[in-house]
Amino acid sequence: MEINFDFLKDSKYFSEQYPAADKIYKLYIIDDYRDVISNSRLLLETIVKKIFDLENLNKYYPIHDREYRNLRNDTHYLRSEVNYPLSIMDLFDEVRRMGNAAIHDSKLEPDKKQALHCICNLHDILVFLINSYENKDLYYIRPDISMEAQTDEKHYFYRKAKSVSTQHIRLSDHKTTKKKTVHHQNKNLKKAKYYSSTKQENKENDTQPIADTSNKKQENLFDKIKHFFAKK
Repeated sequence: MEINFDFLKDSKYFSEQYPAADKIYKLYIIDDYRDVISNSRLLLETIVKKIFDLENLNKYYPIHDREYRNLRNDTHYLRSEVNYPLSIMDLFDEVRRMGNAAIHDSKLEPDKKQALHCICNLHDILVFLINSYENKDLYYIRPDISMEAQTDEKHYFYRKAKSVSTQHIRLSDHKTTKKKTVHHQNKNLKKAKYYSSTKQENKENDTQPIADTSNKKQENLFDKIKHFFAKK
């Protein structure tokens, strides 16, 4: 798979990022995978700062005590302020985490596959930004990113204008309707009600014992026979 960042040369907003992106690609060619990933993180920092400028975001946004405004907090703040697809913001986080590991973990030896994954992330982030802010139709490397990133014809500015009345639908954010639970405890109640212990107690209390009349019938029969022979 051939990857290059030549599309940045003519970009209205991101042409300044071309030299750094091209350097990353050349590092990949000479198999310097650690520097590919660490430099991708550095480039991401400049990309985020550019987005802050384009969106007129507060560079001094509030943070918690004992925290700093770093790339992690910048991207988290970005999530809350811009209407980017979730998959695109996930690419920001992946490049940041991979870059941190490459810079701070001296024992880590990134391989070619990891370096390529990082470059692909960076490529699709920049494609999304140019498509969104400059209304271009550049191709994404991965089709799953393409599906989610281009959910509207006019891209980002169109979505942003409509965001007040229409929420952007993310493919991974579809809500599922909770199925209704059918309770069967009262099903066939007519058949089961006589097995209720409460019903049995009431039935026993309300019903009088029936006397056995079989002996009385036998006694009446003998009396009739006696009377019959007595008359004779």
